[in-house]
Amino acid sequence: MKRSILGLMYLIQGMRNAGIDVDERLASIGIQSDALDPSSIIHPSLEWDIQKIIGQGVQPETGLFIGQHYALAGYGPLLMLLVTCNSIGDAIKNGIRFQGLTHLYGVLDTIENEHQVALSYQPVDLKSEMGLLRAQCEISGTYKFLQDIYKMMGLIVPDLRVELPFKQPEDPETLQEFYHYYGSNLHFDCPSAAFWLDKYVIDVKISSADPITHRVYEVKCIEEIQRLSAVEHQVPVLIQRVNDYLELQQGVMPTMAETAQALNLPERTLRHQLQQLNTSYKMIREQLIKHKALRLIEYKEYSIEMIAELLGYSEPAAFNHAFKRWFGQSPRQYGK
Repeated sequence: MKRSILGLMYLIQGMRNAGIDVDERLASIGIQSDALDPSSIIHPSLEWDIQKIIGQGVQPETGLFIGQHYALAGYGPLLMLLVTCNSIGDAIKNGIRFQGLTHLYGVLDTIENEHQVALSYQPVDLKSEMGLLRAQCEISGTYKFLQDIYKMMGLIVPDLRVELPFKQPEDPETLQEFYHYYGSNLHFDCPSAAFWLDKYVIDVKISSADPITHRVYEVKCIEEIQRLSAVEHQVPVLIQRVNDYLELQQGVMPTMAETAQALNLPERTLRHQLQQLNTSYKMIREQLIKHKALRLIEYKEYSIEMIAELLGYSEPAAFNHAFKRWFGQSPRQYGK
């Protein structure tokens, strides 16, 4: 299933704030971070390839800081679904049910004992440096999410026992940063990440509970899951990955060489594999621009000049000519 691009955007923002020259790394594969389209979606494998490039050489513990820049606003309808639940327990169940709408790669679940229940998170990779960095980011971001959503619902954040699936940092200063962020009830070398609550907490009522609004956003979440899943089996994976990469940003399109590098493929191999699928980089690029052009015109919020710029045309006349070649009429005629 595809994912929102917002997770990658928050990662980039957090890396910037950590002093990492992420923009130079992105530029090496033809991505301008400030031109990323927040409405776009991305295949997890492509997102992982991009993360390997921008995360190269970054210490995994840096993820503690990076994850703190994941924001509630990026969760869209899922956020509204959670804050209109009847109780904390219901919110946890819905967070797990719709975890495909979060920015997480791993798996959310619950575990419990006689007196406590925990929201657990199992990362997908704890062996590679990049896997550890991503896990640190996501667990830190999940902890911040729990705190922020409690505050948004007007509730006092409960005391949590925090378990982390990492070795305890050897550097005393780094270790202190972990305790400062997660609190004193922190435990390393655990099977998974887990945030433990006393069982009575899950029955706490949410003051913003609203059954009607909750149902509206439940439908929106279901529709969004269906949208992210819809194209998974309709298009060959390589074509999806090329299309996703080109759709990430507005303005100048990456070159085929930049696309190949982002996909971790030699340019010649990419060209050959696309030929085997009866297509080409140029054809995928043009098809994408055509679809974006229609969406932007139908949105009716941008001038033709602005749309031309967003699609990477240096002059509106060149966009007009291309649009007429594609659809047999000018952009202004189509928009009427």
